[in-house]
Amino acid sequence: MESAALQFPWRQLGELLVAEELLTEDELEQALGEQAASGRLLGQILVANGYLSAFSLARVLSEQHGVQLAAKEGVPASPAHLAAAPEQAWRPLGKVLVDLEFLTESQLERALTAQREEGGRLGEVLVTRGLLSGSELAQALAEQHGVELGAQDEAELQTIVRPQTPDEPLYKLFEVIFEPGYQRRTELFESANFLETADYAFEFVDEHDPAALEIHRTHGAAQETVWNYSASRAAAVNAERKDLAQTFGFDPTIWGKKR
Repeated sequence: MESAALQFPWRQLGELLVAEELLTEDELEQALGEQAASGRLLGQILVANGYLSAFSLARVLSEQHGVQLAAKEGVPASPAHLAAAPEQAWRPLGKVLVDLEFLTESQLERALTAQREEGGRLGEVLVTRGLLSGSELAQALAEQHGVELGAQDEAELQTIVRPQTPDEPLYKLFEVIFEPGYQRRTELFESANFLETADYAFEFVDEHDPAALEIHRTHGAAQETVWNYSASRAAAVNAERKDLAQTFGFDPTIWGKKR
């Protein structure tokens, strides 16, 4: 899934962090430039460059999954480490949770079924059902973005589930099928969590290799396309991308700033 991951909606993720005042616009632009050149995961770049902590990254991502996390006052955040090998292939959250052995495949499938039937975001469903702790969610989200975050003591972590509300915008994923003279769109998935919709998109890319996908943001009668994927564009970008040493003259994962 490496070529597809080069088209992940990194800018939208970065804008969430800018909105939380964890990044400046200039820092985001610099990190996006590095991501485009190297293909590394944006979260790993941001933490390696000292723009924000791994826990801050995980906290913002958790909120998108319907779970608010906060370290209790006076409790230091667990240290973070970059992944031993620079992550470039994108892994959906469900796969990360299974890889870390926080969930079994059957538990994940049951949670996804409950989500489809009852609504809500994946993190919200898992924490509400007692299948996942706030600390485990934070660790998995950091891992998904190429950063290892130490376990948080649950007694020192405030975890609040924030259910989805009817007035929140929805993000809908469509497959774009090109027919002679027109384009046909088939809806595949929807969620109030943009990143969860993107996760589903990349699972779909991995399994079905579609020609094109789009994510539409809908809020009432308003609708806009906020992201699109093209298989041909992904292949072209992947073919042109240099490795880390070619891009920087050295490997930044080895010679990056000390944390």
